[in-house]
Amino acid sequence: MSLPTLDTLISYLTIVAAIMGALLAALWLSLIIWAFRDMRARSRDPFAQLLAALLVAALPVVGIVIYFILRPPETLAEAYERALEEEALLQEIEERPHCPGCSRVINDKWLLCPHCHTRLKKACPDCNSLLELQWNLCPYCGNHAVDPYKANVVDTAVPAPNPLPEPEAPEDVEPVGETEL
Repeated sequence: MSLPTLDTLISYLTIVAAIMGALLAALWLSLIIWAFRDMRARSRDPFAQLLAALLVAALPVVGIVIYFILRPPETLAEAYERALEEEALLQEIEERPHCPGCSRVINDKWLLCPHCHTRLKKACPDCNSLLELQWNLCPYCGNHAVDPYKANVVDTAVPAPNPLPEPEAPEDVEPVGETEL
């Protein structure tokens, strides 16, 4: 086995260096394209997009580090999703009914506000459905005799408990602790 000559070693090293150079150039070019696309996903400003690509192109290794430090923290899609979530939460909060008297959150099925005792709804005298106070007919049973200014209280499903009878005092019992002498 003979040792390769200096010319063959140089030609092999040249080929390896050319391949490595081509790989590094491809990596550099792909970093420029990636930085441009990433900045386009994070900002609508074309100047910022171009500046990010030029920064990575001018400073190959340091430019990508600087870009990672300075780039916006969220993409436009993430910001849009966050805004949608916030809007959905606000709509959920706004859709809850509030008492006109004390502005506390109330239930749709309440006749009175438990906090300030403001009348919220009235009951239909025929079908006992809950009606808005300003309605003068019942949309559930068609009763036209609903007085908009009179609000009847609906009987509850659970009857009120009967009052306990008072205990009778025994008449012939002697007081305890007193003895006759």
